[in-house]
Amino acid sequence: MAAILGMAAIGAWAIMTERVGYVVTHGTSMNPVYYQDDLVFVMKADSYHVGQIAAYHGESPGQRVLHRIIGGDGSAGFVIKGDNNESVDPLTPTTEDMIGRAVLHIPHGGIWLKPLLGPSGLGMLSFLVIGGRAATARTRREIPRGRRKKKVKAMSTRQGGSWATVVTAVTAVRRLSLMLRAAAVVAAILTLCALTLGVLGWMKPLVETRPAAAPAPSRSITYSYSAKVPKSAAYDNTTVNSPDPVFRKLADRANLNARYEGPAGRFKLGATLTNGTGWHTTMTLVSETSFTSTTFDATVPLDFSALVDRADNASRAIGASPTGAVTIALTAQVSSPGLATLAAPLQIGINRFAMTLSEGKFKTEAVAAVAPDTVVPREISILGHSFMTASVARSRAILLLIAAAAVAAAVALAALRRLPVRTRAEIERRYPNLLVQVEPMASPPGKPVVNVDNFPALVRLSEKYGQMILTWRRPDADDFVVRDEGITYRYRVPLDDEPTLQNVDFINRTTSGTHRHKAPTQAS
Repeated sequence: MAAILGMAAIGAWAIMTERVGYVVTHGTSMNPVYYQDDLVFVMKADSYHVGQIAAYHGESPGQRVLHRIIGGDGSAGFVIKGDNNESVDPLTPTTEDMIGRAVLHIPHGGIWLKPLLGPSGLGMLSFLVIGGRAATARTRREIPRGRRKKKVKAMSTRQGGSWATVVTAVTAVRRLSLMLRAAAVVAAILTLCALTLGVLGWMKPLVETRPAAAPAPSRSITYSYSAKVPKSAAYDNTTVNSPDPVFRKLADRANLNARYEGPAGRFKLGATLTNGTGWHTTMTLVSETSFTSTTFDATVPLDFSALVDRADNASRAIGASPTGAVTIALTAQVSSPGLATLAAPLQIGINRFAMTLSEGKFKTEAVAAVAPDTVVPREISILGHSFMTASVARSRAILLLIAAAAVAAAVALAALRRLPVRTRAEIERRYPNLLVQVEPMASPPGKPVVNVDNFPALVRLSEKYGQMILTWRRPDADDFVVRDEGITYRYRVPLDDEPTLQNVDFINRTTSGTHRHKAPTQAS
């Protein structure tokens, strides 16, 4: 039993650390090594080499691919190909991506494994594991008609329904040895874990559609300018608006406006002046300003003559001829919490005749694209913490159930060996080396006879005193006795009924009669 518990602990460790897994084959890519619905167990390895058959995670969530390694290495990625495929696999998994190498092949094992892939299958198996001991059928001999009335009361107590079945199962477990009870507890825990993981793994599909995150709010910066002009043939009215050029002969000033729409944040507007000579300078038109509304307007005046004079003076300072022109590169920036900085560039030019748009666009927008929904492996969470995917939960449920069944089978086999024998055939089959067939003999006069209530107790007495068990047949029963120091220990199997539990009686046989005295049930 220590070995069984040790193997169960090792199996639980291997399952929980993903050192052991399984693959149910599908398709013909590995013919003739594997065929459809074969069951292959794989074991995690520290390294893999060319020629091994190994499993790795495929492109689809929950998919496992079992093919042969034909090239590559563990760090850069293995080249993998199915034996029956003409092309190599598109993925090149590394050592960390591998599930494990094939260690055990069960032909068509996946066929009987499929019924277990549902909560009903798991529940049925757990019921068989836990309740099988209590539901074991007993072979009984037919009761003679004349004795049936005497058995009515005893039989009615055996038909107490579900509660009686539970009591019987609990009693059977309590009669086991400490090691067997510990193994039964291990089997029950493994079964409970398997059922829990099975329900969590199969209650929903392997994958789930995860909606995309809400897109960021739209933001925009729009430039515009306007200037007052006298009535003339150049314009239809007395106001010039963007994007029309502003002729300097009619207006040497304009108002530049930058309008922002979007979440609140901080706004600033700067400009860079150049004149084609390599000279440049920066200017702050609007210093960084916080705002709380969803719109913000900044208006600054542009003095064309002052800007051109600034560029011409720089040309003279560096020995270049004044051009009477300047280029202004505007940059408005808005930074909002949790969002990327929005920058809007615009370039305008001023020459001797007019101010015009040189490069860029008046409106800059930041519209977040709506991401599509994504399909991801379903995560199993407890109290908001994810600890494994549904695919892993299903695999571990199957492996834990197999481990529980193995431990339960070992407990059942050990318990069967401890069941009391009920017929002469069972006794002769189990203890042939202790039995000696003799002719019926009477007990010595005046010597006590101790009736024991089970045959294993008689076996222990035989081993204690170093005596063989004498047995003979009587018309109504089979007797088995051990004699030592003048005391006869007897176990009797009635031929017309099952053996009934009896108190151990000391029987003093004398020539005038038999006297019975109560004694403890078990002789030591």
